[in-house]
Amino acid sequence: MSHARGLGCVVVLLVACAESKPAPSGLRVPLPAGWVATAGATGLAVGPKGRVVVTLETRPGEVPRASELRDAAVEEGATEVLVDDGDGYAAVRYRLGPERDAFLASKRVGRRTVFCASTAQATPTEVDDGLALCRQLNVDD
Repeated sequence: MSHARGLGCVVVLLVACAESKPAPSGLRVPLPAGWVATAGATGLAVGPKGRVVVTLETRPGEVPRASELRDAAVEEGATEVLVDDGDGYAAVRYRLGPERDAFLASKRVGRRTVFCASTAQATPTEVDDGLALCRQLNVDD
């Protein structure tokens, strides 16, 4: 599944947006067309203008195993859980109730671990786009 359609890119420090030349420690966040990122006290709020559908936070520690993310989702009532586990990346996509899709993901980016999660406002397509965004996080050189 390709999510390359209309991807823009934003570079942030997870504390403040950099509109000019980004700092070497910046985090490159590939945004789908029409999406914006807003820095907050705990991380980034991302989504189509006027809506937050994905949150990103840096946290200490290593990337958890996908099975740990799956267990956390199931504790919240998740069904239809799909697991994606890779080198320095773990994610689960799941269903909450009859009409809400969601995801939890974590990726090692440079020396930091970034946790990504969908919000209750995310549509199924936005959940897929958010997962792709998290998978493609990178450090700006």
